[in-house]
Amino acid sequence: MIEQLRSHWQRLLGAERSDRPEGAPEERLQRAAAALIMEVCRADFDLHAEELESVRASLIELFRLDSDTADAMLEIAQEDSDELISIHPMVREVNASFDAGQKTDIMRALWRAAWANRDLNKRQEAVIRHLADLLYIPHATFIRTKHEVLGDAADPR
Repeated sequence: MIEQLRSHWQRLLGAERSDRPEGAPEERLQRAAAALIMEVCRADFDLHAEELESVRASLIELFRLDSDTADAMLEIAQEDSDELISIHPMVREVNASFDAGQKTDIMRALWRAAWANRDLNKRQEAVIRHLADLLYIPHATFIRTKHEVLGDAADPR
């Protein structure tokens, strides 16, 4: 099953790189969300186990995946994140498919991934801010979700 999923995601990756719409829309959307969350994890150039677990948990929550599918998706997202040329195909996929509430859920997942190791790196925050702009997420939502996830640690006082 995992090999079938891996093969399927490899085909989808080729579609994203060439900008041709291939694969089931739900699977493309899951792959796009995983890629955006992985971008936040990798922004500080140090991938932590806690961040990976956060990505896995977010994929299960966002798409109601079973554990095996989430594990396979996470593994593929990790392997291919180095080869990612542009985040824009993933951003387009999310913008085309997600409503404001779902984008807020993505924003929470981005913050959770950044805060998973209890160290918010300035590069990770910059990537989240950039993604918020690209996903047309209002600044109030950006700040609210940050405070929801980071709690008192988000208060600069």
